[in-house]
Amino acid sequence: MNASEPDSVGEETEAIDADRARPTDVDDILAIQEENLIENGGSLSARFDRTWFESVIRGELLIVARVGEAVAGYAALTSQAAQAHIPIIQAMLRAHPDSRALLHGPICVASAFRRRGVARALLLAEREESDGASILAFIRADNAASRQSHVALGFREATEFEHAGASYIVVAG
Repeated sequence: MNASEPDSVGEETEAIDADRARPTDVDDILAIQEENLIENGGSLSARFDRTWFESVIRGELLIVARVGEAVAGYAALTSQAAQAHIPIIQAMLRAHPDSRALLHGPICVASAFRRRGVARALLLAEREESDGASILAFIRADNAASRQSHVALGFREATEFEHAGASYIVVAG
């Protein structure tokens, strides 16, 4: 998928290409993940290792957005089994059980590419690949930008849950 979007003054921004990740993208994906983790000032709640990303590339769906040659962001769309070992996923599924739903996330955008349509391009590419399947995700309640992006693309805020002292919103689409 290729997307060019007008910026705040109506000019076209650099094209964003969103497509399936390749094994050679994993180093960039790990670097983007690191800057998005809560302990580094981001809002990503769980760290995934190289093996997990390589497995998702092989057997599930991992989308990367590229701006030029740079990996600008990534998003995973997986079965529940692929993330069932993660405590926050378990908490989300207790709050909003849907055994048929795919799990959207993690989704992360590199700091240099925020507010440029990267998250939107990733979400649209996931939607294209999902064949109309039900999709669930969680967002920290205080992450207004992510909540707005998801709602604008057809997700609905389904319920709220607490995990490790933080509030989260389950979005369903």
